Amino acid sequence: MLQKELIDAALHQYALHGYHGATMRKIATEVGIKPASIYFFYKNKEELFIAAFKQLLNNHFRKMESILLENRDKPVEQIFTAMFQGIASHHKGDIEGTNAYISLVTSPIPEITKYLYSHMLRYNEWLADSLESILKNSYPTMLPREIDRVIKQFVLIGNGIFWGIKLYNDEDFEEQVVLASEIIHALFDEINKGLIHEREY
Repeated sequence: MLQKELIDAALHQYALHGYHGATMRKIATEVGIKPASIYFFYKNKEELFIAAFKQLLNNHFRKMESILLENRDKPVEQIFTAMFQGIASHHKGDIEGTNAYISLVTSPIPEITKYLYSHMLRYNEWLADSLESILKNSYPTMLPREIDRVIKQFVLIGNGIFWGIKLYNDEDFEEQVVLASEIIHALFDEINKGLIHEREY
């Protein structure tokens, strides 16, 4: 499908040259068409790149949704671990897209920033609501402030995994993902010990 090829080429050129260097001519050349042909699908460069990043961000969103669905009946620490592994495998499996996303976040494009903000708000709200629901089901007596703290810890570790993709080689990165899982298991061990202690008194 030509639209998919255009989106893939746009992300590739963006990863190589940034937004201003990723010209319609370069994108068209990569796909093997004339630049004017792009305008049958997208009215301008901004619209093409919004479509490209929309696809990139939505793919990540769907991956996280599928992990939650697949693991919803497992203990909460296993769900969190599966999500960490999903972050790692998804972004490692699409390094070009990950590089483009990192470039977008660190050097925002005014034309796309509004969409990026809207997407991140939607994703963060979904993530917080989903994790809150999981925690409430697993720990009905957990206080709201404790739930909020656990969610923030999850986000902090998840962000570390994401940025670790660029900081570590494959072997060291795999170790980081394992360590992230160990941190989460230790966190829930402490939570469980606290609950047992409360029941004893």
